[in-house]
Amino acid sequence: MPESMTARWESLDADRQEAYRSLVVDALGLAAAGAANEDAGRVLDGLASLGAGEVPVPWTDLRLAAPQAASAFSTLVHAWDFDDTHDEAVVHTATVVLPAAYVAALTAGTGGRALLDGVVTGVQVLSRLSGLVGPRTGVIRTAGLGSLAAAATAATVWGADDAGVANAMALAVGPALAPTTRQAVVDGSVAKRLQPGLMAAYGVTAAGLARAGVVGPAGWLTGTYGLVPGAELAYAGLLGGTPEIDVVALKPYPACRYTHAAVAAAEQLHARRPDPGTVERVVVHVPAGDSYRLVSRAYEDRGAPLVDAQFSIPWQVAALWCTGAYDLTTLTDHLGDPAIAAWAARVQVHQDLPEASAMSGARVEVHTTDGAVETAEAAMPGAGEHRLDRVTLGRKLRACLTVGGHADPERRTSDLWALADELPALDPAGLADAMHRLQPVRLAQPA
Repeated sequence: MPESMTARWESLDADRQEAYRSLVVDALGLAAAGAANEDAGRVLDGLASLGAGEVPVPWTDLRLAAPQAASAFSTLVHAWDFDDTHDEAVVHTATVVLPAAYVAALTAGTGGRALLDGVVTGVQVLSRLSGLVGPRTGVIRTAGLGSLAAAATAATVWGADDAGVANAMALAVGPALAPTTRQAVVDGSVAKRLQPGLMAAYGVTAAGLARAGVVGPAGWLTGTYGLVPGAELAYAGLLGGTPEIDVVALKPYPACRYTHAAVAAAEQLHARRPDPGTVERVVVHVPAGDSYRLVSRAYEDRGAPLVDAQFSIPWQVAALWCTGAYDLTTLTDHLGDPAIAAWAARVQVHQDLPEASAMSGARVEVHTTDGAVETAEAAMPGAGEHRLDRVTLGRKLRACLTVGGHADPERRTSDLWALADELPALDPAGLADAMHRLQPVRLAQPA
């Protein structure tokens, strides 16, 4: 293998390796739930119509060409908007990186260590690039930079050195930072769930071209029209410093990450006062800024129930009091419930906390029918000292497997952890065999 400075699994300490195992397991569990998502089913039907291939798509009976398999896998991971988020760079990492590493490993016949090397590189590259370019009007950076991260991931799995990985990214720069992609959220379009998958496919294709000797623009990163023009930076500079996995959060709630602290604080108050009849109104305080504005507006049914609910603090808080919980089964069992929509009118959201460069906490007040006011605060759950442990993540995995229609979710959850634990030592045959443990579930055809 050529000498390379790309991020490697073996360079990580035990705690960070555990964080990466959790990231992989979380994404695989989410893909199992994604197989039951009707919108994801339509996407997979469309990809399958382009022709069959050799790469099995986890949790389905599909075999597609590598780019389409990457798109399909990514769509399954991102289908419920329940996947990880880097809280400072504001990107979902696994939905781009794991599918790219998976298809690269299976098409090249590499083992589990190479797959993990690709995942580590891809998470680092996507997070660093997003931090460098910063927020851009109309851009969801997961998709806007996803092709570059997918290219870096696949090239690393295939054993490229730094120059080879950088060239793969140069060939993937075409769709980078394409404008107006955030309009999918504004309009409530489920196309938002597909965007990372399209970029994963583009990146894998670019890496394949680079592997065959095609050369991209050398100034893709810092040139006059590069991503960060004039910066004194090279590809290897994206990989130094503290590993970005430290800031990647696994979501405890199936919703836009900006709602999480509010839901966590509301759960504290719901535990104290669970009877919805005793609550006159709920007031939520979140930071100022455009990103929080998307989730703070009054709940409105705009004809896209899943997106409308997942990007609405009022709906999620209302669901908590109306159903007793807000989790994935809330979306599968109660989406479109008029009682929740009506109760959401009691929830007021104020963007009166200081605007922050990264996601931050929230404060929630319950005003009761007897005139009392109770308050709770919460930090953003899921990362750092609030990272999900195996027990908590196990509950999430079992819920995902249940929603996906899988028998014996307890055993399958144990199987996923076993796969993650043995992944670094798997040879090519062992990796291919392990992927077959993700047994297919045929998608229900949309009505």
